[in-house]
Order: sequence, then structure tokens, then C-alpha cells
Amino acid sequence: MPMRSKTKFKIKIGPPKLTRYERARIIGARALQVALGAPVLIKLEENISPDPLLIAERELELGVLPIIIRRKTPSGEYQDIPLKYLLN
Repeated sequence: MPMRSKTKFKIKIGPPKLTRYERARIIGARALQVALGAPVLIKLEENISPDPLLIAERELELGVLPIIIRRKTPSGEYQDIPLKYLLN
């Protein structure tokens, strides 16, 4: 079995963290999924209300969402970045 070298993921397009627009899009899309019955990926504590927006925000903060962000340039070049590399 070939050994894979551990290389650090390099973000070539955009800032090294999640932009406010990407954050809003992720939270909105995930809140809609939760509202329509998708399974929640975190354990709900008693002090958290079952509001889909709050659940989506908490899932994003904890980094449990399996989401990939696609950033594009005007020339058509793009890069797929796993969400875990954009969270600080």
C-alpha cells in the first residue's frame, strides 16, 4: 500500500477564512434542511431552543457540517475547499 504524504491544504482563492456571505449561505441552507426534517448533527442541550437557525449556527461553530465551499474566479478557475479549513 503506497504511503500518502501529509501535505497541508493550501487555499489559493479568496481569504483564508469563511466570508460572511458564505457563512450566511451555509446557515440558511442548513436551517432549511433541519426545518424540513433532516437529522441534527449535534446533541441538543436542554437550554437550546429547537429553532433551526440556532441549530444550524451551532453545527457550523462546532465544525460538524460535511460541506465543501466552491470559490470561483471571474476567469472560470475554481477551488473546492472543505469547510474545516475555513473555520478558525
